[in-house]
Amino acid sequence: MVTPISEDDARRALLAAHSEAYDPARFSARRRDSGWFFGWKPQAGDPPMGTRSWIVTDTGNVRMLGFRETAAEGIAAAEAGGG
Repeated sequence: MVTPISEDDARRALLAAHSEAYDPARFSARRRDSGWFFGWKPQAGDPPMGTRSWIVTDTGNVRMLGFRETAAEGIAAAEAGGG
């Protein structure tokens, strides 16, 4: 069994992947089964055009979500190597 990573570790993985989602001022984090989901914070105002949500798995895989892809689908794809 994989040990869940912390939000801070997930944000560091996003930063290493050059994702803007590492920024807690603009992206909220929600714990999911097997990883984290990062989405634009409504309090940050309207997201810039093209802003996407990201996931980080407990194994450290980072993936931008595809159009209409759920966090669960993104985590599963990243874990399967489709990252």
